[in-house]
Amino acid sequence: MRAAVRFLPALISMPFGIVDLSSQEMDRSPWLETRNKIVHVEGDHAVIKNVDHVKVDGGKAWYVVNTSRWLELPQFVRESGIIAGHVPGKFALVLLDPSSAERLAAELHATGMACGLLTRLGDATVEMKTIATPVPVKPVESELEVVRKLAGAVDAERIKTTINEMSAITTRYYSTPDGVGVSDWLVGKYRELASGREDIEIAKYDHAAMSSRQASVVVRIRGTRSPDEILVLGSHIDSVNWSDGTRERSPGVDDNASGTATNLEIFRVLMANGARFERTVEIHGYAAEEIGLVGSLHIANDYKAAGKRVVAMMQQDMNLYKQPGQPDKIWFVEENTNAGFNDQLAKLVDSYVKVAWEKGSLTSGSSDHASWTRRGYPAAFPFEHPEEYNPHIHTADDTTVNANAFSQSASFGKLGIAYLAHFAGIN
Repeated sequence: MRAAVRFLPALISMPFGIVDLSSQEMDRSPWLETRNKIVHVEGDHAVIKNVDHVKVDGGKAWYVVNTSRWLELPQFVRESGIIAGHVPGKFALVLLDPSSAERLAAELHATGMACGLLTRLGDATVEMKTIATPVPVKPVESELEVVRKLAGAVDAERIKTTINEMSAITTRYYSTPDGVGVSDWLVGKYRELASGREDIEIAKYDHAAMSSRQASVVVRIRGTRSPDEILVLGSHIDSVNWSDGTRERSPGVDDNASGTATNLEIFRVLMANGARFERTVEIHGYAAEEIGLVGSLHIANDYKAAGKRVVAMMQQDMNLYKQPGQPDKIWFVEENTNAGFNDQLAKLVDSYVKVAWEKGSLTSGSSDHASWTRRGYPAAFPFEHPEEYNPHIHTADDTTVNANAFSQSASFGKLGIAYLAHFAGIN
């Protein structure tokens, strides 16, 4: 790869700048000095820190804002906060307070953008190296009878029941009392299923340092042979109503009760069958995804700083919707994911799920997998149709009336079981 660093003159006094990666070799100055300051990458542009530590006051934070729909920066983005830079057709850097972040996300949603519109920035830097494709314990080319049995036990009706319970909560928005309480609700669900197994830890992950009262949930099944090697299965637990207001009704059936309920069903099947793995398995329920991937960024940054060996991460976010009359299908999002890992998961779909799959582009949004990719970990994001996804997300109409492909959700559950069984090494 070759790169030249070109600072935008107006950014010199800002805590962040933009570099254009283009023509000089990466092992030459100033690239050697700059690459250790990169906090975000979008295609051939990167965001770097101009100072060692980024300090903001009054609850404000710097964000990358997805502006892929516009060459000219829209007026509502320009007026949302302090603009530190803009790459036409890609992103802008904006300093926002919490209320401004809410308003901007709502306005972006109103234009037809998807999830992951905002990515919160901090001091943690991006791993600027090629991410290796993960190596499974059990080759994906082999079909295992135990995995067929477990996949066959995934129950679409149980997924539906959990989705109904989650969507009955008025809103799971991260800063509301109900949103704060959903973490305890989910911890309780996992503890009921764990049956007191001593190799399992279930806890909340506090994000007060990221100005989020909502905590994430981390469920850990300790590996029997290689416990320091970790497989992550994630979803986000918050919901939002950008149309009527963040305190209004926000059932979030597809976005993202569907992914969270699917992962809970995966755990139920594993516990009911006494499953154990050679590597450690972690199921994460991320807080505050809708306001900048806050929970997953915090955890991924902490894991990287601690030197934790995350082998791979798979995100479950929106799997309950499909166009009327269409068959169940799994799409693998290509942005911020590992191509080789996607290919491996596709083989597992063919072996155990028996539904169609395809790769596709989701340019107007993202999810928590991007947090792990930026820290140098291989990630995948199986999804409903990335171009014909649920049009009712982020509204009071994200209900089972409009998204009810429960058999499709069960297919994502089967894939999740196959992923853990092969990559964590089921005993």
